[in-house]
Order: sequence, then structure tokens, then C-alpha cells
Amino acid sequence: MTSGRTVAAVVGAAILATGVTTAATHDHTRTTLPTSVPGWAHPAALVGSAPVDETVHARVYLPWRDPAGLAALTRAVSTPGSVGYGRFLTPAQFRERFAPSPSDVARVRDWVRRGGLRVVETSDDGQYVAVEGTVAQAQRTFSTTLGRYHAFGTTLRAPETAPSVPASLAHVVSAIVGLDDGTQARPLASPPNETPSGVTPAKVADPGVGFRQGTPCSTSWGEKTVTLPQPIAGSTEKPLAPCGYTPAQVRGLYGLGSGDTGAGQTVAFVGANASPTIVADVTQYSRLHNLPDPQISQMVPPGIYQRPTTPKNDPGSFFGEQTLDAEAIHTTAPGAKLLYVASSNAGQDFDRSVKFVVDRHLAPILSISYGFSGETVPQGFVNSLNAIFAQAVATGVGVFVSSGDDGDNASTLGKTAVDFYANTPNVTAVGGTSAAIVRGSGGSVFTPGGAPAAVPAQSSVSGGGIYGIDDPNNAVNKPGWTRAFEVGWQTGVTAATGTLSPAPTGTAPPTATRYTFAGTLDPGAPAFGGGGGGGVSAVFPQPSYQQGITDSARDGSSGAAGTTGRAVPDISALADPNTGFLVGQTQRFPDGTYYDEYRIGGTSLAAPLIAGMAAVANQRAGRDLGFLNPRIYAVYRQAAGTLYDVDAADLSSSAEFGSTPAVFRVNFTDGVSAAGGRTYSVRTLETANQSLRSVRGYDTATGVGTPRDPTFLSALGTVTPLPFTPDSKSPKVR
Repeated sequence: MTSGRTVAAVVGAAILATGVTTAATHDHTRTTLPTSVPGWAHPAALVGSAPVDETVHARVYLPWRDPAGLAALTRAVSTPGSVGYGRFLTPAQFRERFAPSPSDVARVRDWVRRGGLRVVETSDDGQYVAVEGTVAQAQRTFSTTLGRYHAFGTTLRAPETAPSVPASLAHVVSAIVGLDDGTQARPLASPPNETPSGVTPAKVADPGVGFRQGTPCSTSWGEKTVTLPQPIAGSTEKPLAPCGYTPAQVRGLYGLGSGDTGAGQTVAFVGANASPTIVADVTQYSRLHNLPDPQISQMVPPGIYQRPTTPKNDPGSFFGEQTLDAEAIHTTAPGAKLLYVASSNAGQDFDRSVKFVVDRHLAPILSISYGFSGETVPQGFVNSLNAIFAQAVATGVGVFVSSGDDGDNASTLGKTAVDFYANTPNVTAVGGTSAAIVRGSGGSVFTPGGAPAAVPAQSSVSGGGIYGIDDPNNAVNKPGWTRAFEVGWQTGVTAATGTLSPAPTGTAPPTATRYTFAGTLDPGAPAFGGGGGGGVSAVFPQPSYQQGITDSARDGSSGAAGTTGRAVPDISALADPNTGFLVGQTQRFPDGTYYDEYRIGGTSLAAPLIAGMAAVANQRAGRDLGFLNPRIYAVYRQAAGTLYDVDAADLSSSAEFGSTPAVFRVNFTDGVSAAGGRTYSVRTLETANQSLRSVRGYDTATGVGTPRDPTFLSALGTVTPLPFTPDSKSPKVR
């Protein structure tokens, strides 16, 4: 678990209720819903019929009433001078103005029940009706046939023909999500049997398989180095990859002071399953690294855990994502409350958890470290989720979404593309950087809530951890850290075969600070090893707050400058797992199950870090700022000095160790200990084999850059936001 995992390359069938057609069937007139079949479900890929007794979980979405009025409201709450500026609606006010009528919701519920489907849940505002039943029942209800298709190296279920609804519901149903089993958002990082109802999650699975970063590693950028037999990126000397930056170091990176805590705020985050050890783990982590004890709540939306764990995933593997999110948010907003909202243990229904937070306004900030690779998502699903995000804007919920961990997606999809949900104009897309954190004057720590709990002797945390990084009194857990530089995260991997000297021996961490590598380096171009997602959307047009700023952003597909599409990301933060973040979590090792710590990264780190800083921005402003993009781009225009312009062409730090920053990385072959041996590689931090480049000004690698220091967080509350005029063509229908 050394980096953010790839989001799913498949998405589910969803139906857009525009341009509908009607047809007479044997019993009544039906209205077909176009774009109901995902693009990968073409006849040549059909391999058979879906088992008629297989279970289907779907959501029937209804459109908002008065969409023009909602667009006007979204514009008003975001536009200074408007009578509605900053006057966010309460959930009750939103439902009164825009929710589907109770009679329409009742008609949909009655219709699906007549088809034999069970209504599992209806959202509080009636935006969707969640149903469950067999393939046979779904085929009868939606007048379609569900087949099995070969796609993306696996077999997936999808409709063979466009589903339909009774003509009387043609303008009542806007989308159906979940007839295919591709509607499963995947975490961007990853290292039950739940009761049918309840508020607090019960245990859903045992902890996931353990992982540890290899040693030797550095406790800060450049603290240990390796001399190579030949130069890479202009130098034969490279720093050893950091062991994982601590909260004190990350707070130093962004200059967060002792008063920057996010006090009075709540930050929600969503994810599949729920770790049974999350509270204990984040508490232990906080006490080891001088953070206050966390204030964590966990909730399960109604209907989420009404089915058993499926063999499609290992529930315990999702616990790492939840732990990373919680500890990242707690690092940048240690005084904020944390709210985890669980998604399905089958990897589905993720939109229901997002909806649960927004519809009930459980928090003014929502962090999402999940998504779908590329823009192959059927349009009805896009519309449905974008409607939820529009509701978030109207009700003052700022949504922060990871931009993805596959760079421009060319290596995984065969073409460049941005990811969904990050491509939607109603969210803040957070990209990734690689960061060099060195000794300096920045950062802050806090009085922990108590003494750390004891850990088994075999835990790497025992006795203060490797190089003392788990000792609260160690310098890595004290103030005194700052940024040497940040570059866009686009990793290039060069394999290294040979030996280190002085040679690491036994299982104890090597203690030397200077090493020499004897052996060979792969002479070929570095292989792409992950990077922050970005590019230009082919679905969503350029939002008004980006106009004049992202006009020259490079479209990865063509490499041409100039675009009218939504550019991604908006802003960035630490993500590179090669300069990554230290996370503490209970894991399952060969010698037992216990708390341990490891380095991890991905934009699933960047998004919660920024979400925590958004809580600090709200704290500094003394009010909830809501959707931040109009303010982020206003800061770029009006107070650019508060941003760190990530610009690979303008690096001048002596800490670079060459023309392009790179690290020498050591991995344990078995992922656990030196007993299984070590493998070596050189990781270039911003490789040239991607279309994404960090340049001066806005770019599709890192957006407007990263927060230089807390002056950026203050500026968010004082600038005049740029206008946000929702585009009537958003999203485009292809």
C-alpha cells in the first residue's frame, strides 16, 4: 500500500430523461431513456445473460423542480452584490423550493413495487428511490434485458437495451443508476456483516493486510542520501525517500500556526465500509504525533448495510482510505469535528452516502477520496450526481474531490481524460504535488489528549518507531519545518538492481546517513508510476470562475493550448507517496494484529488536507464560506502571492539534487519487513512522460498551485469572489 490505488475504470448504467422516445409494448406505452447503456456494453462484448436470480441494487432518480430557479440561486449565493449572496438555503428551504413533489415520489414508489422490486429507501427530499430485487424483477420493471459483458479485463453486468418507464413517468424519472454493476466508486488509496439499520457502524470486517515502508528512509527531505553509479536528472546524489511526513512537518509545509485548528467546524468524509478501530487508531496517532485527541463520529445512512459482504472486495482493504482521510483532516484541522459517513460494503451506492451528507447538511465541508476513471460515466449518472453537488452549492456545503492518481489517464485508458467526480464544476478538484520538507521555522503542534497506548514489541511503533518518528519528543513531531519546494506529482520509475553500502543487515533499520548504490539502473525511459489527475473535461464546459484563467490550459488529448472545457484540478496539495504522509492504523501482520504506521499518498491525501484547511478558512472568516472555487480563483487574481505557484521550470532550491527532483526508494519485498529482502528504484518526481506539466500560472497538473501559508486561508474569506454562472449546457450530452 505505497500509493493511491487507481479508481475504477468502469461505471454504471444511468439514464438521462431527455430526448425520450415512446413505444407501445404488449401492455402499455413506454418511454425509453437514452444513454441508458454504458459505452462499454456493445454487442461484440456480450458474453451471456445475467443470472436471473442475481441481486440488483438501483436508484431511480427524479429531477429537481425548477432547474432554472436552482441555477439562478446558485449564481446568486456566489455573486457579490446579489441580494442572495452568501444566503445559503437550509435543507428544509431547499426541499420546499426544488424537491420532487410527494405525489411524483409516490408514483415512482408504486410503479417499482408493482414490478416486484423492494423499496429500500427514499431520500429525505425525494431525489431518488433506492430499490432492490432480482435481475428478473429489474428486467420486468424496466423492460430491458441485463447481460454480461467483457470490459476492462473483467465481466460486468449491463442492460442490453435501453430501459424504459411508463410514458406517464416520462418527465418524472430523470435517471436510473445501478442496473449495471459498474457503478462502484473505488478508493484512491487502499492498504460484514453489518446490522440492517442503526446509526453507529458495527464491525464489518477484520483489519486489512499490513504494510510498512522500506528502510533505510529519511526523516525529512535530504536527511539521508544515496550516491548512484551514474547521474539521473543531472546528479548522481539522490535523497532517500522520506519515511512519511509527520503532522508537524505537514503543518510546517503549509505554515499552519497554533491558532489554525478549524475549531467550531465539522468536516465530513465518505467511504466504503467502516473501520472498527478508527477512533482508537486516530487517537493513538494523535498522541504519538502531538495532536489533540480527535472528535470522531461515524454514521450509516438508512439502507446501506441491508445486504452481506460480497466477494467483489475485501472490506478490510477500505479501512486504510478511511484512516488516511481522518488523519489528514485532523492534521490540518485538529480542532474540527470529524464525521465519517459509510457507504455500502458491496462497493455500491456511493452516491447515497454523498447525498446523505448534503441533504441533511451534516457538515459545511465534505471530502471525497473516491471516483471513477475518465469520463465514460453514462450521462444520467453524471446529471444525478451533479444535481447533488448543485444542491451542495445552494446549501453552503463545500465539496473537495481527489483529482485521481493516474495522471492524464493515458496509461490506464489509452487516452487522456479527467476523472469523474472531479470534473464537475460544483466541486473543488484537488490535485497532487511532491513536496520537500526541510528544517525551518514553521509548523505547530498541540498538547495531546493523553499518553499513547502500549503497542506490541513487534510493532514498528514500539520504542518510538524507526528513527524515532513515533516518539512525541522527537524533532519530527515538534515545530520547525518548512517547504524547500513543491513540484507536480507525476512519478517516473527507474528500476535499480544491486546493493547498498553500508549494507543493511538484519531487521533493524539501518542508521547511516550516506549510502552508495552499486549496481545497474534501467537504461530506458522511466516508467509512469502514478500522478495527480488533471486535464480538460470533454463533458463539462468551462465554468465562469475559470474564464480568463484556464483559457490556455493544455488539453491532454491534443496537447493544444486553448479550451472551452472545465479544467482540472483547481488547487493541489501533498500527494506523492514517494514524499508521502505517515499514517497509523491497526493492521493484520504475520505475527499478529496491532497498530502500526506506514507511508502513503495519492490525491486521496491531498483532498482531505485541503478540506481541513477549508475548515481553517471558515474559522478565520468567522462564517461558512461554502463552495470555494469562486474564491480560489479570485485569490489567484487578487492575491496571488498567497499561493505557491508550482512551476517545474522555475525551481531553484539547492535541495533539488539535480535538474529534476528524484528520490531513491527502498521497498521491503514482502511489504512487511527486511526479512524478505529489499528492492530498489529511483523515483523522478515530475516525469516528462505525461501530458500534464506544472508551469508558471494555472496548469492542469496542479491548478492554481498550493497554499503558500495561512495568508491564503485568510484571503479566501476577504477576496471578492468571481461570478459563478451555471452553464445551461452543463453537462454536455454526447
